[in-house]
Amino acid sequence: MNVISSSRHALHTSATVLLWMLLPLAQPASGAPWDAIRPSAIRAHVEFLADDLLEGRAAASRGHDIAAAYVAAQFQQSGLLPAGEADSFFQPVPLLEATPVLPGSSAEWVFAGGSHVFEYGIDYLPSADFESASSTLSAPLVFAGFGVEAPELQHDDFANIDVKGRIVVVLSGAPAKFPDHQRAYYSWPQRKAATLLEHGAVGVIHVDSLEDSRRIPWERRVAMSWTSQMRWLNEQGEPQNTYPQLKLQFRFNHAAAAYLFEQSPASLPEVLATAETGDAQGFELPGMLTLSATTGLRRTQSSNVIAVYPGADAQLKDEYIVLSAHLDHLGRGSAVDGDSIYNGAHDNAAGVAILLEIAHALHASKVRSRRSLLIAAVTAQEKGLLGSDFLVHSARAANRRIVANINIDMPLIFAPLQDFVAIGARHSTLGVMARSAAASQGYQLASERFPEELRLIRGDQFSFIRRGIPALALTGGYRARDNALDLEQMRRQFRASRHHQPGDDLSLPMDYRTMADLGKVNLRIALAAADASARPHWQPGDFFARIFAHQE
Repeated sequence: MNVISSSRHALHTSATVLLWMLLPLAQPASGAPWDAIRPSAIRAHVEFLADDLLEGRAAASRGHDIAAAYVAAQFQQSGLLPAGEADSFFQPVPLLEATPVLPGSSAEWVFAGGSHVFEYGIDYLPSADFESASSTLSAPLVFAGFGVEAPELQHDDFANIDVKGRIVVVLSGAPAKFPDHQRAYYSWPQRKAATLLEHGAVGVIHVDSLEDSRRIPWERRVAMSWTSQMRWLNEQGEPQNTYPQLKLQFRFNHAAAAYLFEQSPASLPEVLATAETGDAQGFELPGMLTLSATTGLRRTQSSNVIAVYPGADAQLKDEYIVLSAHLDHLGRGSAVDGDSIYNGAHDNAAGVAILLEIAHALHASKVRSRRSLLIAAVTAQEKGLLGSDFLVHSARAANRRIVANINIDMPLIFAPLQDFVAIGARHSTLGVMARSAAASQGYQLASERFPEELRLIRGDQFSFIRRGIPALALTGGYRARDNALDLEQMRRQFRASRHHQPGDDLSLPMDYRTMADLGKVNLRIALAAADASARPHWQPGDFFARIFAHQE
């Protein structure tokens, strides 16, 4: 887009949004709250939030602050009550930003009879160290398969090895033969880090599985290496979930990792082939590896925008159903075809726009639910679900009881649909509510087809699940109303060339009527959960209920 057309587009978008902000709140003709959700208003919100003027809405950036102010104004216009600090809609999230200084990193392998120096970008990408601006680690090596210890599935990559005091080479993900929910859990980076710490590891070399290397090519990882990393800070100013005992964590590509497996019991191709079968594996690797990293550290903050629609029941109003969507995207970065703004139209201006219309519909309909609804546009999702994690942490500290979460993240609605997918639905009674709500709106609820994408742990809903709170995320389904459309091909193209790229912008198709219907289904679910006598609960024997039961 040239400068002139971009400026005209910005002016048009701003004028459109201003018009919508000045329009009176219309009452739905039928009186049903979901009927107040307007496709045209969703479009106006998306066009503002994904405009170049907001520069990609990176957490802790000016663009994100503008987006947050816009969301707060919409919440206020919708008659919601502020739930942030100092009677405002803003909940500041204190953050530590860590940016690897790429020329300040190194990796050298010393083995019997020689050594090999690896090159940044060509062979490896360094991690950031949240504890120190300069770090060096030298230690012997060991390979630990996927780094998974799952006794209930008779899988233990650590059974025949000692990793104490060693740098551990692990493959990404978890065995494909695991049940979907267990595969997601054991792929979760924090679960892997905790397991490695329990066994005494001091560093990690991450290597992509064959599946992940196809999904995210090495060239894409290098191209995105400009992005910083973040952690939220607790009340004592300490960064959370940093695992400082794992001094450094680097990522090697397959060509570089293959060197480490020379003169070992199995070559890297053999290890990757075994991983495809899902069998446990682990053995010592020869030599010593020395890693060094330099990190730029900066304390900053970014805000969640949160509001309350209070419940009417004296006994239940202190229980909260959270409706969430992440407001941040990647900001400005490496230019692609001359464009350096990562707008995040689908990811996740679309989700926030739907959330704003849900807020509007609640006020416009004057509906009163028994439980309270907490509406949250959260920050720093792209940095590891940080805003939502902080939200749940702070709610518990304030004795605000969250009983369910309904998350909206990158619904990918390119065209009119016949179905939606509710990620996480089968784990709790929210799934039953979702199926009923979709049917009432004229949609089917499809099962997730691609569990290898691990979407359950990659969205803000997982910040709630990991604390024992039932959650789900509704996204676009697989069946277009126009049978000639290949939705799956459209999604593949998006993920290959537009996702987390400047191309996720307003030039992409969006079907705003179907997006409005997704909002209507979400609102139906939220009100069903808010009005039920019993709060949403896990299904009997559910894996996540057992794993995270202590978090209740």
